[in-house]
Amino acid sequence: MAETIADTRRLISKPQNLNDAYGPPSNFLEIDVGNPQTVGVGRGRFTTYEIRVKTNLPIFKLKESTVRRRYSDFEWLRNELERESKGCWPPTGTE
Repeated sequence: MAETIADTRRLISKPQNLNDAYGPPSNFLEIDVGNPQTVGVGRGRFTTYEIRVKTNLPIFKLKESTVRRRYSDFEWLRNELERESKGCWPPTGTE
């Protein structure tokens, strides 16, 4: 049986300049959720959240966009993610 030896040599890399260190990454997707607003009264009351997306990925037509979504939309997304993946999701605070 052949014995495997780990290769511990360093990769050769080019020196990093300030633009490389502090410039935007080559591909990025930033999603920010905030600015909650509660609308309506009584049983018709609900909260919406502003979702801002910034990206340079070519699959997206818009490089920046903003929409508002209800909390129930986030519940739907969470349920779909839990159903379709094996990820570990933090509690929502309503559990």
